[in-house]
Amino acid sequence: MAPATQQLYIPDLLSILNIQSNVNPYEDVVRAETEKWVFNYGIFTGTKWDKFLESDVPRFSSRTFSYADREKLRDCSDFCLLMFALDDITDDEDKKEGTLTGQASIHAMQSDGPVLSSSPGERMIKDYRARFFKSTGPILQRRLLKDWEATFNAFPKELEVRESKEILSIEEYTLIRRDNCALRMGFTHIEYALGIELPDEIYQSPVFNEMYLAALDMAWLLNDVYSYGKEHAKGQATWNYLTVVMHEKSMDLQTATDYSGIKFRELHDRFIDGKSRLPSWGKPLDADVAAFLEGLGIWLAGTLRWCFEMPRYFGSHYEDVRFTYLVDLGVFEG
Repeated sequence: MAPATQQLYIPDLLSILNIQSNVNPYEDVVRAETEKWVFNYGIFTGTKWDKFLESDVPRFSSRTFSYADREKLRDCSDFCLLMFALDDITDDEDKKEGTLTGQASIHAMQSDGPVLSSSPGERMIKDYRARFFKSTGPILQRRLLKDWEATFNAFPKELEVRESKEILSIEEYTLIRRDNCALRMGFTHIEYALGIELPDEIYQSPVFNEMYLAALDMAWLLNDVYSYGKEHAKGQATWNYLTVVMHEKSMDLQTATDYSGIKFRELHDRFIDGKSRLPSWGKPLDADVAAFLEGLGIWLAGTLRWCFEMPRYFGSHYEDVRFTYLVDLGVFEG
C-alpha cells in the first residue's frame, strides 16, 4: 500500500523509555581506530565510503555501549561497523546475490580455519571472530555462532519479499524480523561489554525470554518506524512493519505509524512488568541479569538518540525531526 501523504508524524519513542542516554568517554579514540579498521579492508571506497561514514556508527556504538571499557568498546564498535557494512552491501543485492553473501558470511564465521577468501567482507569477519573468541568463553561463542547463522539464513527472505513485493502477515514478519535484524548478536555483545556470560538456564526462563523478546521487538520496531521514509524512497518498504500493518489492518500510513507507537509502549510495559516476576538464580547471577537488562534499556535509548544525530534515516533534516517528529517523505532520494 503506497502512502497517500508526503508527511508523517513519527512517535516519540524515547519518552516512553524514560532512560538517559550517554556517550562513552572513549568514543573519539575508538572512532579513529575502528573506522581505520574498516577502511583498510577496502570494503567501501570513494563516495560509498563517505556515505558510510555519514551514518556515524561509532556514535551508535558509543551510545549503546556507553559503559564499556576502551578495549571492549573497540571490539563492540568493530562488530557494529561490520554489521552495518554487510547490511549496506545486501541492500543493493538481489535474492541470489544476497543468498551467496549470507552463506559466505556464515562460512567465514563458523570456520576457525585460515582466511582463504579474497573477499574483504569475509576477511573482516575472520578478523573479528578471532578477537571475539580470544576474549570470551564457550557460552558467548556458541551464542554468537548460533545467532550469526540464523541472521544470515534469514537475509534472503527479506530480499525475496523486496523483489516479489509480497506483504507478509504481522506474525510472519515478526518471526523473520527477529532473526534477520542481527540484534540478537548485538545483545550478546552487551554481555561481552559487561564482562558477564549468562548461562543457558537464564535464557530458558519464560519470564526472562518474554523480557528479552520485548526488548528485541522494540529494537527492530523503532528501526522500521524511523527508517520508513528511506526505505520507501528506495522501493524497499514492503519489508517494513508499517507496510505490514497497513496491509493487514487496512490502515493508512499515519494510522499505522501511530499504531506502531502504541505497540512499542505495550512491549515496554511487558518488559517492565517482567522485572517483578523474574525468578532468583542467587548471587552473583541475579546481579548479572540485572546488569544485562539495564544494558538492553541503554541499547534502546542509545539507538533512539543516535537516530536523530545523523542523516541515515531522516536525511539532511534529521535535527529538525528531532524536535518536530515530522518527517517529509519527499526529501528522500531513491
